Amino acid sequence: MTATQSPQAPAARQGLTTAQVGSLLAPQRRLLVAIAASVLAGAALEVLPPLLVRQAVDAHLAVGRGDGLVLLGVLYLLVVAAQQALGFASAYGTAIAAQRALRDLRARLFGHLQRLPARYFDTTPLGDTVSRCTADIDTIDRLFSSGIASLVADLVRLVTITVTMLVLSPALTLLCALAVPPLLWFTRWFQLRVLAAERASRAAVGSVNTALVETLGGAEVIRAFGRTGFFEHRFRGALQATQYAYLAATRYSAIYTPLMAILASLIVCGLLWAGAEGALAGWGVSIGTLTAFVLLFRRFFAPITTLGEEWQTVQSALSGAERVFQVLALPVEETPAVHSVQRARSEPEPLIQLKDVIFGYVADRPVLKGVSLSVRAGEHVALVGRTGAGKSSLMHLAGGLYAPWSGEIRVAGADPRAMTDEERRQSLGVVPQTLQLFSGSVLDNLRMGDVLVTRTACEAAAKATGAHGFIQALSQGYDTSLDAGEAGAALSAGQRQLLALTRALVRQPRVLLLDEATAAIDHASDAAFRAALRRDAHDSSRAVLIVAHRLSTAREADRVIVIEDGRILEQGAPDELIRCQGRFAALLAMEMAGWDWHQR
Repeated sequence: MTATQSPQAPAARQGLTTAQVGSLLAPQRRLLVAIAASVLAGAALEVLPPLLVRQAVDAHLAVGRGDGLVLLGVLYLLVVAAQQALGFASAYGTAIAAQRALRDLRARLFGHLQRLPARYFDTTPLGDTVSRCTADIDTIDRLFSSGIASLVADLVRLVTITVTMLVLSPALTLLCALAVPPLLWFTRWFQLRVLAAERASRAAVGSVNTALVETLGGAEVIRAFGRTGFFEHRFRGALQATQYAYLAATRYSAIYTPLMAILASLIVCGLLWAGAEGALAGWGVSIGTLTAFVLLFRRFFAPITTLGEEWQTVQSALSGAERVFQVLALPVEETPAVHSVQRARSEPEPLIQLKDVIFGYVADRPVLKGVSLSVRAGEHVALVGRTGAGKSSLMHLAGGLYAPWSGEIRVAGADPRAMTDEERRQSLGVVPQTLQLFSGSVLDNLRMGDVLVTRTACEAAAKATGAHGFIQALSQGYDTSLDAGEAGAALSAGQRQLLALTRALVRQPRVLLLDEATAAIDHASDAAFRAALRRDAHDSSRAVLIVAHRLSTAREADRVIVIEDGRILEQGAPDELIRCQGRFAALLAMEMAGWDWHQR
């Protein structure tokens, strides 16, 4: 069972989801009252046109009186106009309430995703998360805009029309009631199958989004391996599954509507036949009453027919809403009590300190096994080790993305998970292994939305890292826009990396974390990046912890820590480790010989 699956029974899940969807509209109570009043008034006016027709037939047409027909026609027109005005008011009011609720839901979901543990994003496909934020919320939009509003209005119409039919002719109403049992059975049969089909359809859409994100994100790798045909075939398979699921849900609607129309027509035919044969005369049913009753009955069946279609919309929305609320039900990242970060520059405590840290992603399978290390102010420390040794996991812990199973972590004098956003910006600068630039200008990317960061500070940081020259050479310098769809695509890998380092240094943090920051760039860009780090080394107050993809980077550090199988195997100054002819010296010899030492 995944983190977003619910162990509850389907009926219990649906009831809970319905209550949660209803709670979205709670802040719109006043507007909902006005909408309800419009719906009730419109339903009351719904029955007046047939009654006016009855009056015209019995009191005028049947006896050959023409006077008063014009007045009845004007009343008919006014009633229909008032009914349409009330329909507009309820529809527009519903749209306002729906968009307000969806605005709040989208903001709530986005904020909740920002606070979820990093483990959620490790275990949940990105496409599925995107689908819950877009397609699933769109189904709730349809529920509010055309599903639940129409459903409630049609139910009220059914009640008012039924009452009016009973007043006109209890006998005819009871006769028509014979069609109710098969109608209820068919409607229930329809509801159950629509619910199952809509759940399958929502899951299929999530699978398509997942396949799309994975394929587009890995386009370069797919081309390099010559597997574009395979991934196109796989994506077509996901589309085919979505098509089958969607058609299964639509099929029931296509069956429901014509069968309901046939049933209604059969009953109307029976009523007209009985009236033509005079069978209804003994029940005191006049021609005008029969005409009004047929018109009311047609209006009675119209909402019943659309109820099935609206129910399909409701079931689709509840399936989508269930997936949204599954995410909202996930517990957010638990953080320890917030303590102010100590700023005293003279304190001897290391700026990065791990004590006996044990951590892993799967229970009983630790990745780090009792790691202890420290990095003091002004010290540059490089982590070296083969793939899977635990280097990136250690960096994630130092950055506060995960909580250790046991042990203690202190960064700039505080638990990194307890830092406020402002403390994190002042204390931590991070250049992750996977670089992400965002839509907006170069300056926007350096500021990251921080209004306290001035243009002067950004330019100073760029000069320190060596990025100022190429930024100035761009078409609009620091105001050059980076494409939203291809963030940073116009920049080389080395330029993007220098931008990332500049962004990390713009607030002059006390701690700098670099996770294989040069793994994806060429040697020339790597040399420029290392030169920027050497320039930064003049700031003796900063602690730098770097995962070194190239051992040439590690040789320029003050200290090298070699990690193997989740434990520190050796550490010391680079030259000292080379003289000792230990693991670092062996890895360096492999790199100089052109061998790939990263794999086990």
